[in-house]
Amino acid sequence: MGFVSGGLRALGRLLVAIFSVVVLAFAAVGVLKVFPGILPSLSRGESVDSQIMNSVTREQQVVLLSLGIQGISETDDRSEFFGLEVPGTGRSSFLEYSFNAKLGIQGEDVRIERTGEKSYLISIPEFTFIGYDSPDYKIAAKTNGVLSWMTPEIDTAEMITRILSDSARKTYIESNEDTLKDQAKIFYSNIISGIDPTIVTEFDFA
Repeated sequence: MGFVSGGLRALGRLLVAIFSVVVLAFAAVGVLKVFPGILPSLSRGESVDSQIMNSVTREQQVVLLSLGIQGISETDDRSEFFGLEVPGTGRSSFLEYSFNAKLGIQGEDVRIERTGEKSYLISIPEFTFIGYDSPDYKIAAKTNGVLSWMTPEIDTAEMITRILSDSARKTYIESNEDTLKDQAKIFYSNIISGIDPTIVTEFDFA
């Protein structure tokens, strides 16, 4: 009987120990649910890296600057005979135009590299003409020579195309390059500081 009694007491102690461990485990889970930040994250750096990568390398066009463009474009034309201009056949057309030009970058081409524990290098691609809105075009004036009927009418659509030609778009970008760089720095610095204000950013422009 003593052997059986001792065995029962040992079994009882074992069951109590197991029950205590189970209770403590459930209590620990409950505390972590209520206070999820009570334990330090072992992957904090990786988490920050992931957030920054996803926020910076967005797959869309990023408008950094909107320019109000306006001006007057003049086009002249006249007829020729055997390589010589025919007097009185000249036509001139003056096109008044205005629109908002959108300059920026392709977000998916932005590259980011971690250079230290709290520092990143952001490589910005070439700036591009993204598009325009609020266009307004109208013929401000025309002049025609007495024999202008010999010269075809000036094509307004062709004048508009020249205003938005590749060379014109390149000029808009080049004349505002410094401002575009400043805007890019502000844009991406704000994104990263919103994730971690202690991070230092450096920029490299194409």
